[in-house]
Amino acid sequence: MQGKSGITENTVREILNQIGSIGKGQSENQKQDLEDIKGLIVTSHRYFKERLKVLFPADDTTTGEAMPVSWYGKLTYRVTPYLKPKFFLLSAGIIICLVSLALNVRFIQRMQRLQDNDIKYRYILMKGKADGSSLDLLETKFSRERDNAFIRSLTDSVKGFEYRSRKQAEALERARLLNKQAEQLREEADKLGKP
Repeated sequence: MQGKSGITENTVREILNQIGSIGKGQSENQKQDLEDIKGLIVTSHRYFKERLKVLFPADDTTTGEAMPVSWYGKLTYRVTPYLKPKFFLLSAGIIICLVSLALNVRFIQRMQRLQDNDIKYRYILMKGKADGSSLDLLETKFSRERDNAFIRSLTDSVKGFEYRSRKQAEALERARLLNKQAEQLREEADKLGKP
C-alpha cells in the first residue's frame, strides 16, 4: 500500500510519531485544563457560598444546641408543604374524581332499580293481572335472591310479547284502513251504479 501511494516508510513513521506526540501533549494539556476548571469551580463555589451567607443570614446557633420548638412551630412545619397551589389543585382533582366515581356508582344502582321496576311493570301488563304470588315471585327474583337468568328470560318474554302485540296492532290498523277504503270504494261504486 505504501509503494502504491508514493509515500516512503520513513515518512509514514514520522507522521505516526507526530500523531503520538500530539496525543500525549493533548492528554497532558487536558489534565491541566481539568485541574484548572476544578480550581475555578471550587473558588466560585466558595464565593457564592459567602454571598449567600450575606444575603440570607443563617441561624447562628451551633448544631449541638437544640432549641425547643413550640407546638405552633411544629404545626406550621407540618402544614406548610400542603399550602402550595399545586397540592390544592391535585387534592381538588382527586376529590372531584372520587365524588364523580361515587355518584356514578349510585347512579348505576338507581338506573338498575328503575330498569328492574320497568320490567316488572311491563310483565304485569303482559299478564293482565297482579296477584300476590306473581308479585312475590317478582320481588324474590329481582331483589332478595337476584336471579339474572330469570330476569333475562323474563325480559326476553316481555319484549317478545310487546313485539307481537305491536305487529298485531299494526296489522289491525292496516285492516281497518283497508276496510275503510273498501267502504269508500263501495259507496263510490253505488253512486256510479245508480243514476
